[in-house]
Amino acid sequence: MKFEDCIVEKKCRICTQEKLHNLINFGKQPLANRLNSKIPKKELKFSLNLCICKKCKTIQIKETVNPKILFTRYFWQTATSVAAKNFSKIFCEKILTYLKCKRPFVLEIASNDGTFLLPFKKRGLEILGIDPAKNLASISLKNKIPLLTRFFNNKTVKEVIKIKKKKADLVFARNVIAHVKNIHEIVEGVHEVLSDKGIFAVEFHHAKKILEGLQYDSVYHEHLFYFNLLTIKQFFLKKNFYLCHAFKSPMSGGAIVALFSKSPINLSASAKKILLEEKISKANTLRKWQKFAKKTQQHKKYFCEIIKKFLDKNYRIIAYGASARSSTFLNYSNINNKNIRYIVDKNPLKINRYTPGTNLKILSFKQFKEKINKFNTLLLLAWNFKKEIIQDLKKFGFKGIVLAPFPKKIKYEEI
Repeated sequence: MKFEDCIVEKKCRICTQEKLHNLINFGKQPLANRLNSKIPKKELKFSLNLCICKKCKTIQIKETVNPKILFTRYFWQTATSVAAKNFSKIFCEKILTYLKCKRPFVLEIASNDGTFLLPFKKRGLEILGIDPAKNLASISLKNKIPLLTRFFNNKTVKEVIKIKKKKADLVFARNVIAHVKNIHEIVEGVHEVLSDKGIFAVEFHHAKKILEGLQYDSVYHEHLFYFNLLTIKQFFLKKNFYLCHAFKSPMSGGAIVALFSKSPINLSASAKKILLEEKISKANTLRKWQKFAKKTQQHKKYFCEIIKKFLDKNYRIIAYGASARSSTFLNYSNINNKNIRYIVDKNPLKINRYTPGTNLKILSFKQFKEKINKFNTLLLLAWNFKKEIIQDLKKFGFKGIVLAPFPKKIKYEEI
């Protein structure tokens, strides 16, 4: 392992102050989306520490893993989620109501397989996606989504303006601003590529939801930041972006879509409400996050006790959801292929691979159906898609206990 593969930050990435306060040490963790084609003899692992900046109150991790290692090949595919496809239409409608121009040029940063650009395309709008994942490029192009396969940076900004001979009227970035180590360059780049009356829409997993739902499984190396609306508002203001609107998203277990403009606009009622909710809940205070850290340790201990009891009573357990969030949770809880052999997932890119660090073989729904009678307990790791998954389980004839470790409390029910 080269030193530049992972850097441990001493200063806050947002305000550059040496005010980082440690909250949780998750130990050595593999890269959450590094699925293996076979069980490896040795695996890349890096420390994972959650902290809070005492100055600007931004929640973040200390470790910065080289983005080329993280994102050049990527296994999350947006279109595999029915909820994501449904929300893409709502997202499109809500964003377009805030744009003044009738036929905007729409640019998405980290466009994945193009799912969220499709509703804009269907309306006849000019679109462009930017994403570094080469394995996803063919999916976008198959859907006739124009794409630049590269990271978004200053060089890419100049390339877009040169190719299009104009600036974008809408730039949106879903669940990516929190991923990037060069966040200052990204936001400044958007300011450059965005037209004067354009809108920059940012979706991020709401730190308040993580706090209230005890969603520590969402902490992994890709997620450098965990923003509240207040903390991202303060940061963007320093980059000459003004918060004008915000609304809640059902994605990621509770997210926020925040809209920013280059000139001040009256703040919407919904944005004011979210900011007030954060203030009342004290979601930006050190004390609240210290309590979160303590509850995380208690939750892990209780979960391990439950799994042990289930296994001691010969419950036959299979997991569902080979997501990045499941990787942190399984590794932190020391659950692996010695406890649970298989994990089910819808994403065709993941099938027959093995989960990082825990070495669970990933099965398709078809493979699961063939083995369905061998299991009577399902550990629901993709709990943020619970409703959708339980419908699928019933459809395929699964009968037994569904054990959901999140949000907040460990719950189980029979279906």
